[in-house]
Amino acid sequence: MLDGAFTSPKIRRLAVILGIPWPQAIGLCGLLWRFTAKHAPTGEIGRHDDEEIAAALEWPGDASEVLEAMLTCRLLDGVSGPVRFVVHDWPDHAPRYVLSTLKRKGMDYSDHYRRQSNGSAVGTTVGTALGSTFSSSSSSSSTSTNTNTPTAVAGECEGIFDLWLDARRIGRSRSIKMIRSGIASLERAGVPRDEAIERIRDRTATDADAYRKLIESGDTELRFVPTAINYFRLERWNDEETETLDAASRAKQIDSEIERVRKDLG
Repeated sequence: MLDGAFTSPKIRRLAVILGIPWPQAIGLCGLLWRFTAKHAPTGEIGRHDDEEIAAALEWPGDASEVLEAMLTCRLLDGVSGPVRFVVHDWPDHAPRYVLSTLKRKGMDYSDHYRRQSNGSAVGTTVGTALGSTFSSSSSSSSTSTNTNTPTAVAGECEGIFDLWLDARRIGRSRSIKMIRSGIASLERAGVPRDEAIERIRDRTATDADAYRKLIESGDTELRFVPTAINYFRLERWNDEETETLDAASRAKQIDSEIERVRKDLG
């Protein structure tokens, strides 16, 4: 399985989404497959909780961040039910000894793979696979404008999260909690709930659009755009407009300077 990792576009995308070097992304996948072979040989790795999996991957950050990225890149497949997610195409790529181990125990690969091959699998969103209590993004767009109920607020928060750049949309469940916290903070400051939601939504949309334009113009790169979880954790929607965007430009300038020095030093 590792042989194909060296040319896998999924793993290169994983590196971009997480903002890590490509070799580290390969290492994460290698640890994922090793953990699966030993502790979830059927491929149903989602039966383990997020923190346990993240610990096995030696991931230092938020557990949901790395797992959501793997779901986005289709290294993991979201499935319905308590399994939550399985390793993508595990029966095709698992080491040979895994099948021998399963047969010896009278087991087989997860039924989810059989259903997928028959075209009857029901996929789940990343948020659902990770146990999010919020509805999918497709339903959030039709949420009622009445934001006085918890369900309505949850839908608004989901919609705000989905405004961020797709490839940097990391940490859905944590980000949504942070958006709700930001709304509550504004309410405590005397801002009506509808106005608080609108303020965060409009600023998030403005910043996301500005980052897209910076990328298109070549003034920054995707990897310098903050992930959603960092944007909302730091309440960047509350910054001066230039402060948030200048950070991406500065990051690119620093990276370019480091590269120039390396070339000068040979």
